[in-house]
Amino acid sequence: MVVAQAAFDPVAFIRIAELIIEVDSTEEGFRTAVGRLYYAAFLTARDVLEEPGGRHVHSRVIGRLIAHDQIAGQHLRRLSVLRAFADYDMNIQDPLRADWRRNYHTARNLTSFILRRLTSIRERHP
Repeated sequence: MVVAQAAFDPVAFIRIAELIIEVDSTEEGFRTAVGRLYYAAFLTARDVLEEPGGRHVHSRVIGRLIAHDQIAGQHLRRLSVLRAFADYDMNIQDPLRADWRRNYHTARNLTSFILRRLTSIRERHP
């Protein structure tokens, strides 16, 4: 007998981000945690909006979320920018953008907001 495995819930990435910060509160840890927070929000949005994967899926999901909820979509875009800085920009000159503890807390707040709004979208469009 084969037991069906439950689908992965991307919100679990939030706990991973928190665990990373508990054991590694360096710039590297904060950058990695920001990435996990982005994927918690992005993958949840992709699922709620039933957007298939493929080329340009990130921009498509952001665009569709803006169409459903402009503020949540703008927050997902901002979170995407933070994730890109975390993953690709190793020499940020702007002191505010280079504050990874602050960036992590911003990403955490954006993620929480987006997930709350996605719950509302899911309830309106079952």
